[in-house]
Amino acid sequence: MSLPARSAFVVLAALAVIGCADSPRRTDRIVGPPSLDVSAGRTLLQCPTSQSASAVGLLGLLGGVVSVGGHSVALPFGAVSLPTLITLRAPASSHVEIDVTANDLPSFIFGRPVSITIDYSRCPAEATAGATLTVWHIDPLTKALLEPMGGVDDPVRRRITFQTGHLSGYAIAQ
Repeated sequence: MSLPARSAFVVLAALAVIGCADSPRRTDRIVGPPSLDVSAGRTLLQCPTSQSASAVGLLGLLGGVVSVGGHSVALPFGAVSLPTLITLRAPASSHVEIDVTANDLPSFIFGRPVSITIDYSRCPAEATAGATLTVWHIDPLTKALLEPMGGVDDPVRRRITFQTGHLSGYAIAQ
């Protein structure tokens, strides 16, 4: 095989491997950040609950997971350099929302992006059928939509996972 032909083969083989690695399942919907008029027509998903839950974990350099009620925060290796107290709260609310803090600070920046999963299995199937669900950074008091977070919606498991470099309050909108 000539050098140009061998180079082309190597490139095609690499593209095939890259295309197969970590691709979402066919039932997953990847939701990217919307255009500039980000919140136009978006409303928070209404699925009331009177139950609240929270979990706390002390995570360090090796990372780890804090989870409660199907929601989770996963820190990869190197996201924090010192032991950090991660708190995940799912408040009683009419919306599907969570609040995540590190060391009880109002904001926290990570060394590497963390993965957050929000579970919406408490919602009736008809409330989400055919809807494009997205996760938003929200104002904790007004519940105003502040920033789209993108992510992957898994309608079979009824949860959305996204990555972020900061912690805040998040909710699902449709």
